[in-house]
Amino acid sequence: MTDVRVSFGEKGLPCRIAFLDETIVRVTIDPAGEFAPYARPLSPEHVTRIQAQPDESDVYAHPVAAVRDEGDALAVSAGGTEALLAKADGRMTLRRRGRAVMREAAPVELGTGLSTQTLERAPGERIFGGGTQNGYAEQTGRVVRIVSTPMNSNQWGDGGVASPSPFFWSSVGYGVLRSTFAPGVYDLGATDGALACSHEDSVFDAYLLVAEDPGVGLRKVAQSILRAYFKVTGAPALLPDFAFYLGHLNAYNRDAWSREPREDAQEWVVRGSAPADGPGETRYELGRRRGYVVPEGHLAESLNGPDEVLVASAERYRGQTPHEFSARAVIDEHAAHDMPLGWILPNDGYGAGYGHNGYEMTGGVGADGESSPERLAAIAANVENLASFSAYANERGVEVGLWAQSQITPSPDPDVTWQNLRDFAAEVSRAGVRALKTDEEWVGEGYSFGLNATRQGHEMLFERTGQLPFVLTLDGWAGTQRYAAVWSGDQDGSGWEYVRMHVPTYIGQGLSGNPNVASDLDGIFGGNALVATRDFQWKALTPIMLDMDGWGTLPKLPYAGGDPHTGICRMYLKLKSALMSYLRTCAASASCVEGWEGNDDLGLPMVRSVLLADERARGEMAEKYEFLLGDALLVAPIYRDTRADAVGNDVRDGIYLPGGPDDVWFDFFSGARHRGGQVLDGFDAPLWKLPLFVRGGSIVPRWEPHNNPRPAGPLNPRGLDRTRRVVDFWPVAGESRYVEFEDDGATAGGHVSTACSCACRDGETVLLVEPARGSYEGFEPHRCVTLRATVEGRPEAVRAWAGEKGLELVEVTSREELEDGEPAPGTAAWLFEEAPAVETWAPAGERLLAEMVAEAHGAPRVSVRFARVDVREAALRVALLG
Repeated sequence: MTDVRVSFGEKGLPCRIAFLDETIVRVTIDPAGEFAPYARPLSPEHVTRIQAQPDESDVYAHPVAAVRDEGDALAVSAGGTEALLAKADGRMTLRRRGRAVMREAAPVELGTGLSTQTLERAPGERIFGGGTQNGYAEQTGRVVRIVSTPMNSNQWGDGGVASPSPFFWSSVGYGVLRSTFAPGVYDLGATDGALACSHEDSVFDAYLLVAEDPGVGLRKVAQSILRAYFKVTGAPALLPDFAFYLGHLNAYNRDAWSREPREDAQEWVVRGSAPADGPGETRYELGRRRGYVVPEGHLAESLNGPDEVLVASAERYRGQTPHEFSARAVIDEHAAHDMPLGWILPNDGYGAGYGHNGYEMTGGVGADGESSPERLAAIAANVENLASFSAYANERGVEVGLWAQSQITPSPDPDVTWQNLRDFAAEVSRAGVRALKTDEEWVGEGYSFGLNATRQGHEMLFERTGQLPFVLTLDGWAGTQRYAAVWSGDQDGSGWEYVRMHVPTYIGQGLSGNPNVASDLDGIFGGNALVATRDFQWKALTPIMLDMDGWGTLPKLPYAGGDPHTGICRMYLKLKSALMSYLRTCAASASCVEGWEGNDDLGLPMVRSVLLADERARGEMAEKYEFLLGDALLVAPIYRDTRADAVGNDVRDGIYLPGGPDDVWFDFFSGARHRGGQVLDGFDAPLWKLPLFVRGGSIVPRWEPHNNPRPAGPLNPRGLDRTRRVVDFWPVAGESRYVEFEDDGATAGGHVSTACSCACRDGETVLLVEPARGSYEGFEPHRCVTLRATVEGRPEAVRAWAGEKGLELVEVTSREELEDGEPAPGTAAWLFEEAPAVETWAPAGERLLAEMVAEAHGAPRVSVRFARVDVREAALRVALLG
């Protein structure tokens, strides 16, 4: 690595320039001349670095830099990148392939505890980044706070900062990552047009990230800058597959309940499949606060109901624990309502542990700070209670996580009640915990404190399980993405503002380098059945979904609202389960999985700004209130009341369809075709319908709808069957190709790639799935595969091949007939649907939803189901003629 050191300005400030790669240049101006390799943490105990590896690592190419004197400037260059420093004051200009991409408008200013870089803003330049800046997808013209709680005072509404990052990038072709844990403020053109970026750090230390080719458009610039950012700070974590299914969070080990109304209780109404305006089933919760003690004889919540693990130290606990108020019952309720559920957090950290052993007992700590055997036995008994719950959940396809509001190792504080003591190592190793959500004392200081904590949680999960960790956090920083997903904070879901704010938040976070984004469905506080339903719809097309129950004014459960809300929530949860193969492929690209080549999208987030598809996107609504999931699916959430009727049927204005008049976008549900490059106003969006479009030519691999990623079994009848596959084609004139990523969803133990293609020419459409390549432990290659294509009418002829062998085609007359059986060897079943019904997966009792979709249908579709075949050996091909 070339290390160039110069001094400039009247004060002779020492400056160090290091080319790690041609497109990664570290610049440090340190008055003390120390040039520390890492940012100073808040505490020496915080050993986690912003950088994923030292600058000397073999990860970097370390090109030899040339230095030449240009009279009034010193030029340092490597390959196609050149840094020019004015001798008089050190102002830098950065060039790539002869194009100036970054110019300092003033010398870097260093003061006591402050360093400021001021950059020129080019005409039309757009700025992205800053971390999770709630309510914003783009930062151009804003003052962006790079600050964490408690400075935010936990204000996470519009303009709040859930997880800042000292990183931003420009459409011109550069990015700046400040190597610091100090708070900052970035004036990105709000004051005088220049970009003035300050941190409370007397050293200026920055990685300057340069696009490979700044002139090739915003998508390639974004991809190049983000990949350089990941090279320095680490690739985003590839989450386990269960993390992408619905997660349920609540406290199930603290409060008392009543079946009868009480003035001191919170009323919860669950309507299930009954009408939304009906009475539903009502229960009443008492306590709902830290420190609540269940009175003797009261009905009480628990993890395991009558099967609670209770030992002698639970003698002070006098509550009754029926099944109906247990966390087990919530898992059962999801299954009874046929609701996909991937994970559950049965504690909320605020006085809700996971067992009643040691109930209201304190002390038990010796003068040496060691716990008594009785105190340790109470912790162990509660871990056994958690293990019992995990076994129950796992058998039903659900993974278990815990909330970490405070210390996750046994506290030496004698005032902590024993039932709230934690032992995360045992929780993972013995009790089967697979996820961790962090909060307050665990990450609440943010900066190096929060980064260090999420790294600890991530490593504890991985080291004790060998499986992909799932950590969900706030108060993140640069580097958090390699350990954790980021959640947007506590908000109120009572009104449309909740949805409006989150759409640009998701887009902006992905452009800031963390594709794993989450927020509470319908908020943690308040609640509104209509808003909740619309929130479920669009968030089903995002990475992480979670409902944080027990804090609002209505239950945050997908089956709480009643018909039609319950059915609509199910419909979109089922749709997401079917799209998990596509979503996992997008996740692999976003995480830059080693050995995965992607689909020309490595490093791009799952939730993608429309600008990455078309820089000509018109208007604020296109840039802030719609997005792409991968490259195939365009989502335009209903985020406000436009012209809604009493039921919630509405329209959506301002939907921009990327591309030009030769591009085609299909309405996902109706199959209607729309040309690209136009804005749709007044788009019909009845309550059941999310405005969702598919890019013409797209190929979308799917699973059959299911409820969780664990294999189906006696207690998990709707688990995932990986041997039954569906590939959806949306043909248009020309050719298209898509490569699917598949792994076991649990470990980093290899993957399978399957290339699919579609060709439409001369009246023939050919659908092709090539043989699978690669492997992972547990991969089952013998599969029954269905190829489906949206068409304009019934084909004149259908032909199919498995490898080189032509198959006998047997036409069936219904979707049920096609899906229920498997064709005999040497044959394939095929179905033509003139007007396929909209799939809701609702039971017969949900009459209102059935009425809503009764007249809705999709475009003509052809489905061909192959006999079970070894997908490693045989290509599957279908030809549609005419």
